[in-house]
Amino acid sequence: MFARVLFPTDFSAYANAVFDCLPELKVAGLRQVVLLAVIRPIDVPMGHLPFSQEALSRVQWSQEEQLHIARLALEGQGVLAQTRVEYGTPAREIVRVAQEERVDLIVMGAQGQGVVQDLLLGNTAFDVLRLSPVPVLIQKFDVVRELGHEECRRVCQRTFARVLHPTDFSDCAGAAFNLVKRLKTAGTEEVILLHVQDERAMQYRPAGQLAEFDRQDAERLERMKRDLALFGLPARTMLRHGLPYRETLQVADEENACLIVLGLYGRSALREALAGGTFEKIVRQSRRPVLVVRPG
Repeated sequence: MFARVLFPTDFSAYANAVFDCLPELKVAGLRQVVLLAVIRPIDVPMGHLPFSQEALSRVQWSQEEQLHIARLALEGQGVLAQTRVEYGTPAREIVRVAQEERVDLIVMGAQGQGVVQDLLLGNTAFDVLRLSPVPVLIQKFDVVRELGHEECRRVCQRTFARVLHPTDFSDCAGAAFNLVKRLKTAGTEEVILLHVQDERAMQYRPAGQLAEFDRQDAERLERMKRDLALFGLPARTMLRHGLPYRETLQVADEENACLIVLGLYGRSALREALAGGTFEKIVRQSRRPVLVVRPG
């Protein structure tokens, strides 16, 4: 499923915590990891051209050394690895390398709500999500700081064990559902299928029409549940009313989901953008990993 994975890193504590999770992907077919460091122009001291080139070489050498150590660590756990150091805008370089290396998945870190530290990949992740032609797994951790020490703690120890799949039945959601169907081999034990009736769109509808919408959507969820059964995946369905992002995050916590799998955009990309974005709010505020799938 995910035989070849790209892992961009800024060597922060958060990125190192994401790195420690990579061998877990072996159950999802992982065979090789491309380790990538991107040098930004701001990372290189300014100066006359010869000195700037020398400074760039020093930064590049340092990052190559760190990637080499990471490569040895992965190979010690039975995962092949290769390293690349690029120069430029992180999101663009990450997507370019993903295309060149023909990876099946990009794995990144992004800190959750309440953490103010501005990590390179914490901001870049959202640009990568919009540009990436392949699925992107955003790992999440609770960051605990005590006495100057920073520790990243996972909410769930097995990323694929319990999957929450929010759907609005759009083509984008359908692409994500097609990936969910394949997660049995990754160790998925249960899938929770969720649809949220957006209260903002439903507030002026007559009660009879709302009941009919609920009936139709419940039938859709049941059909999806039966589809998953054909792939050996037990599933439960949930139909809720409210703000989609808020209900999704609440269900994720209530059900102790280990992973949220969703499509890149909802039924109306323009409306979502103007409203601040259900998609973006889920990715930013979730304490749990999010796997984002773009329609093919």
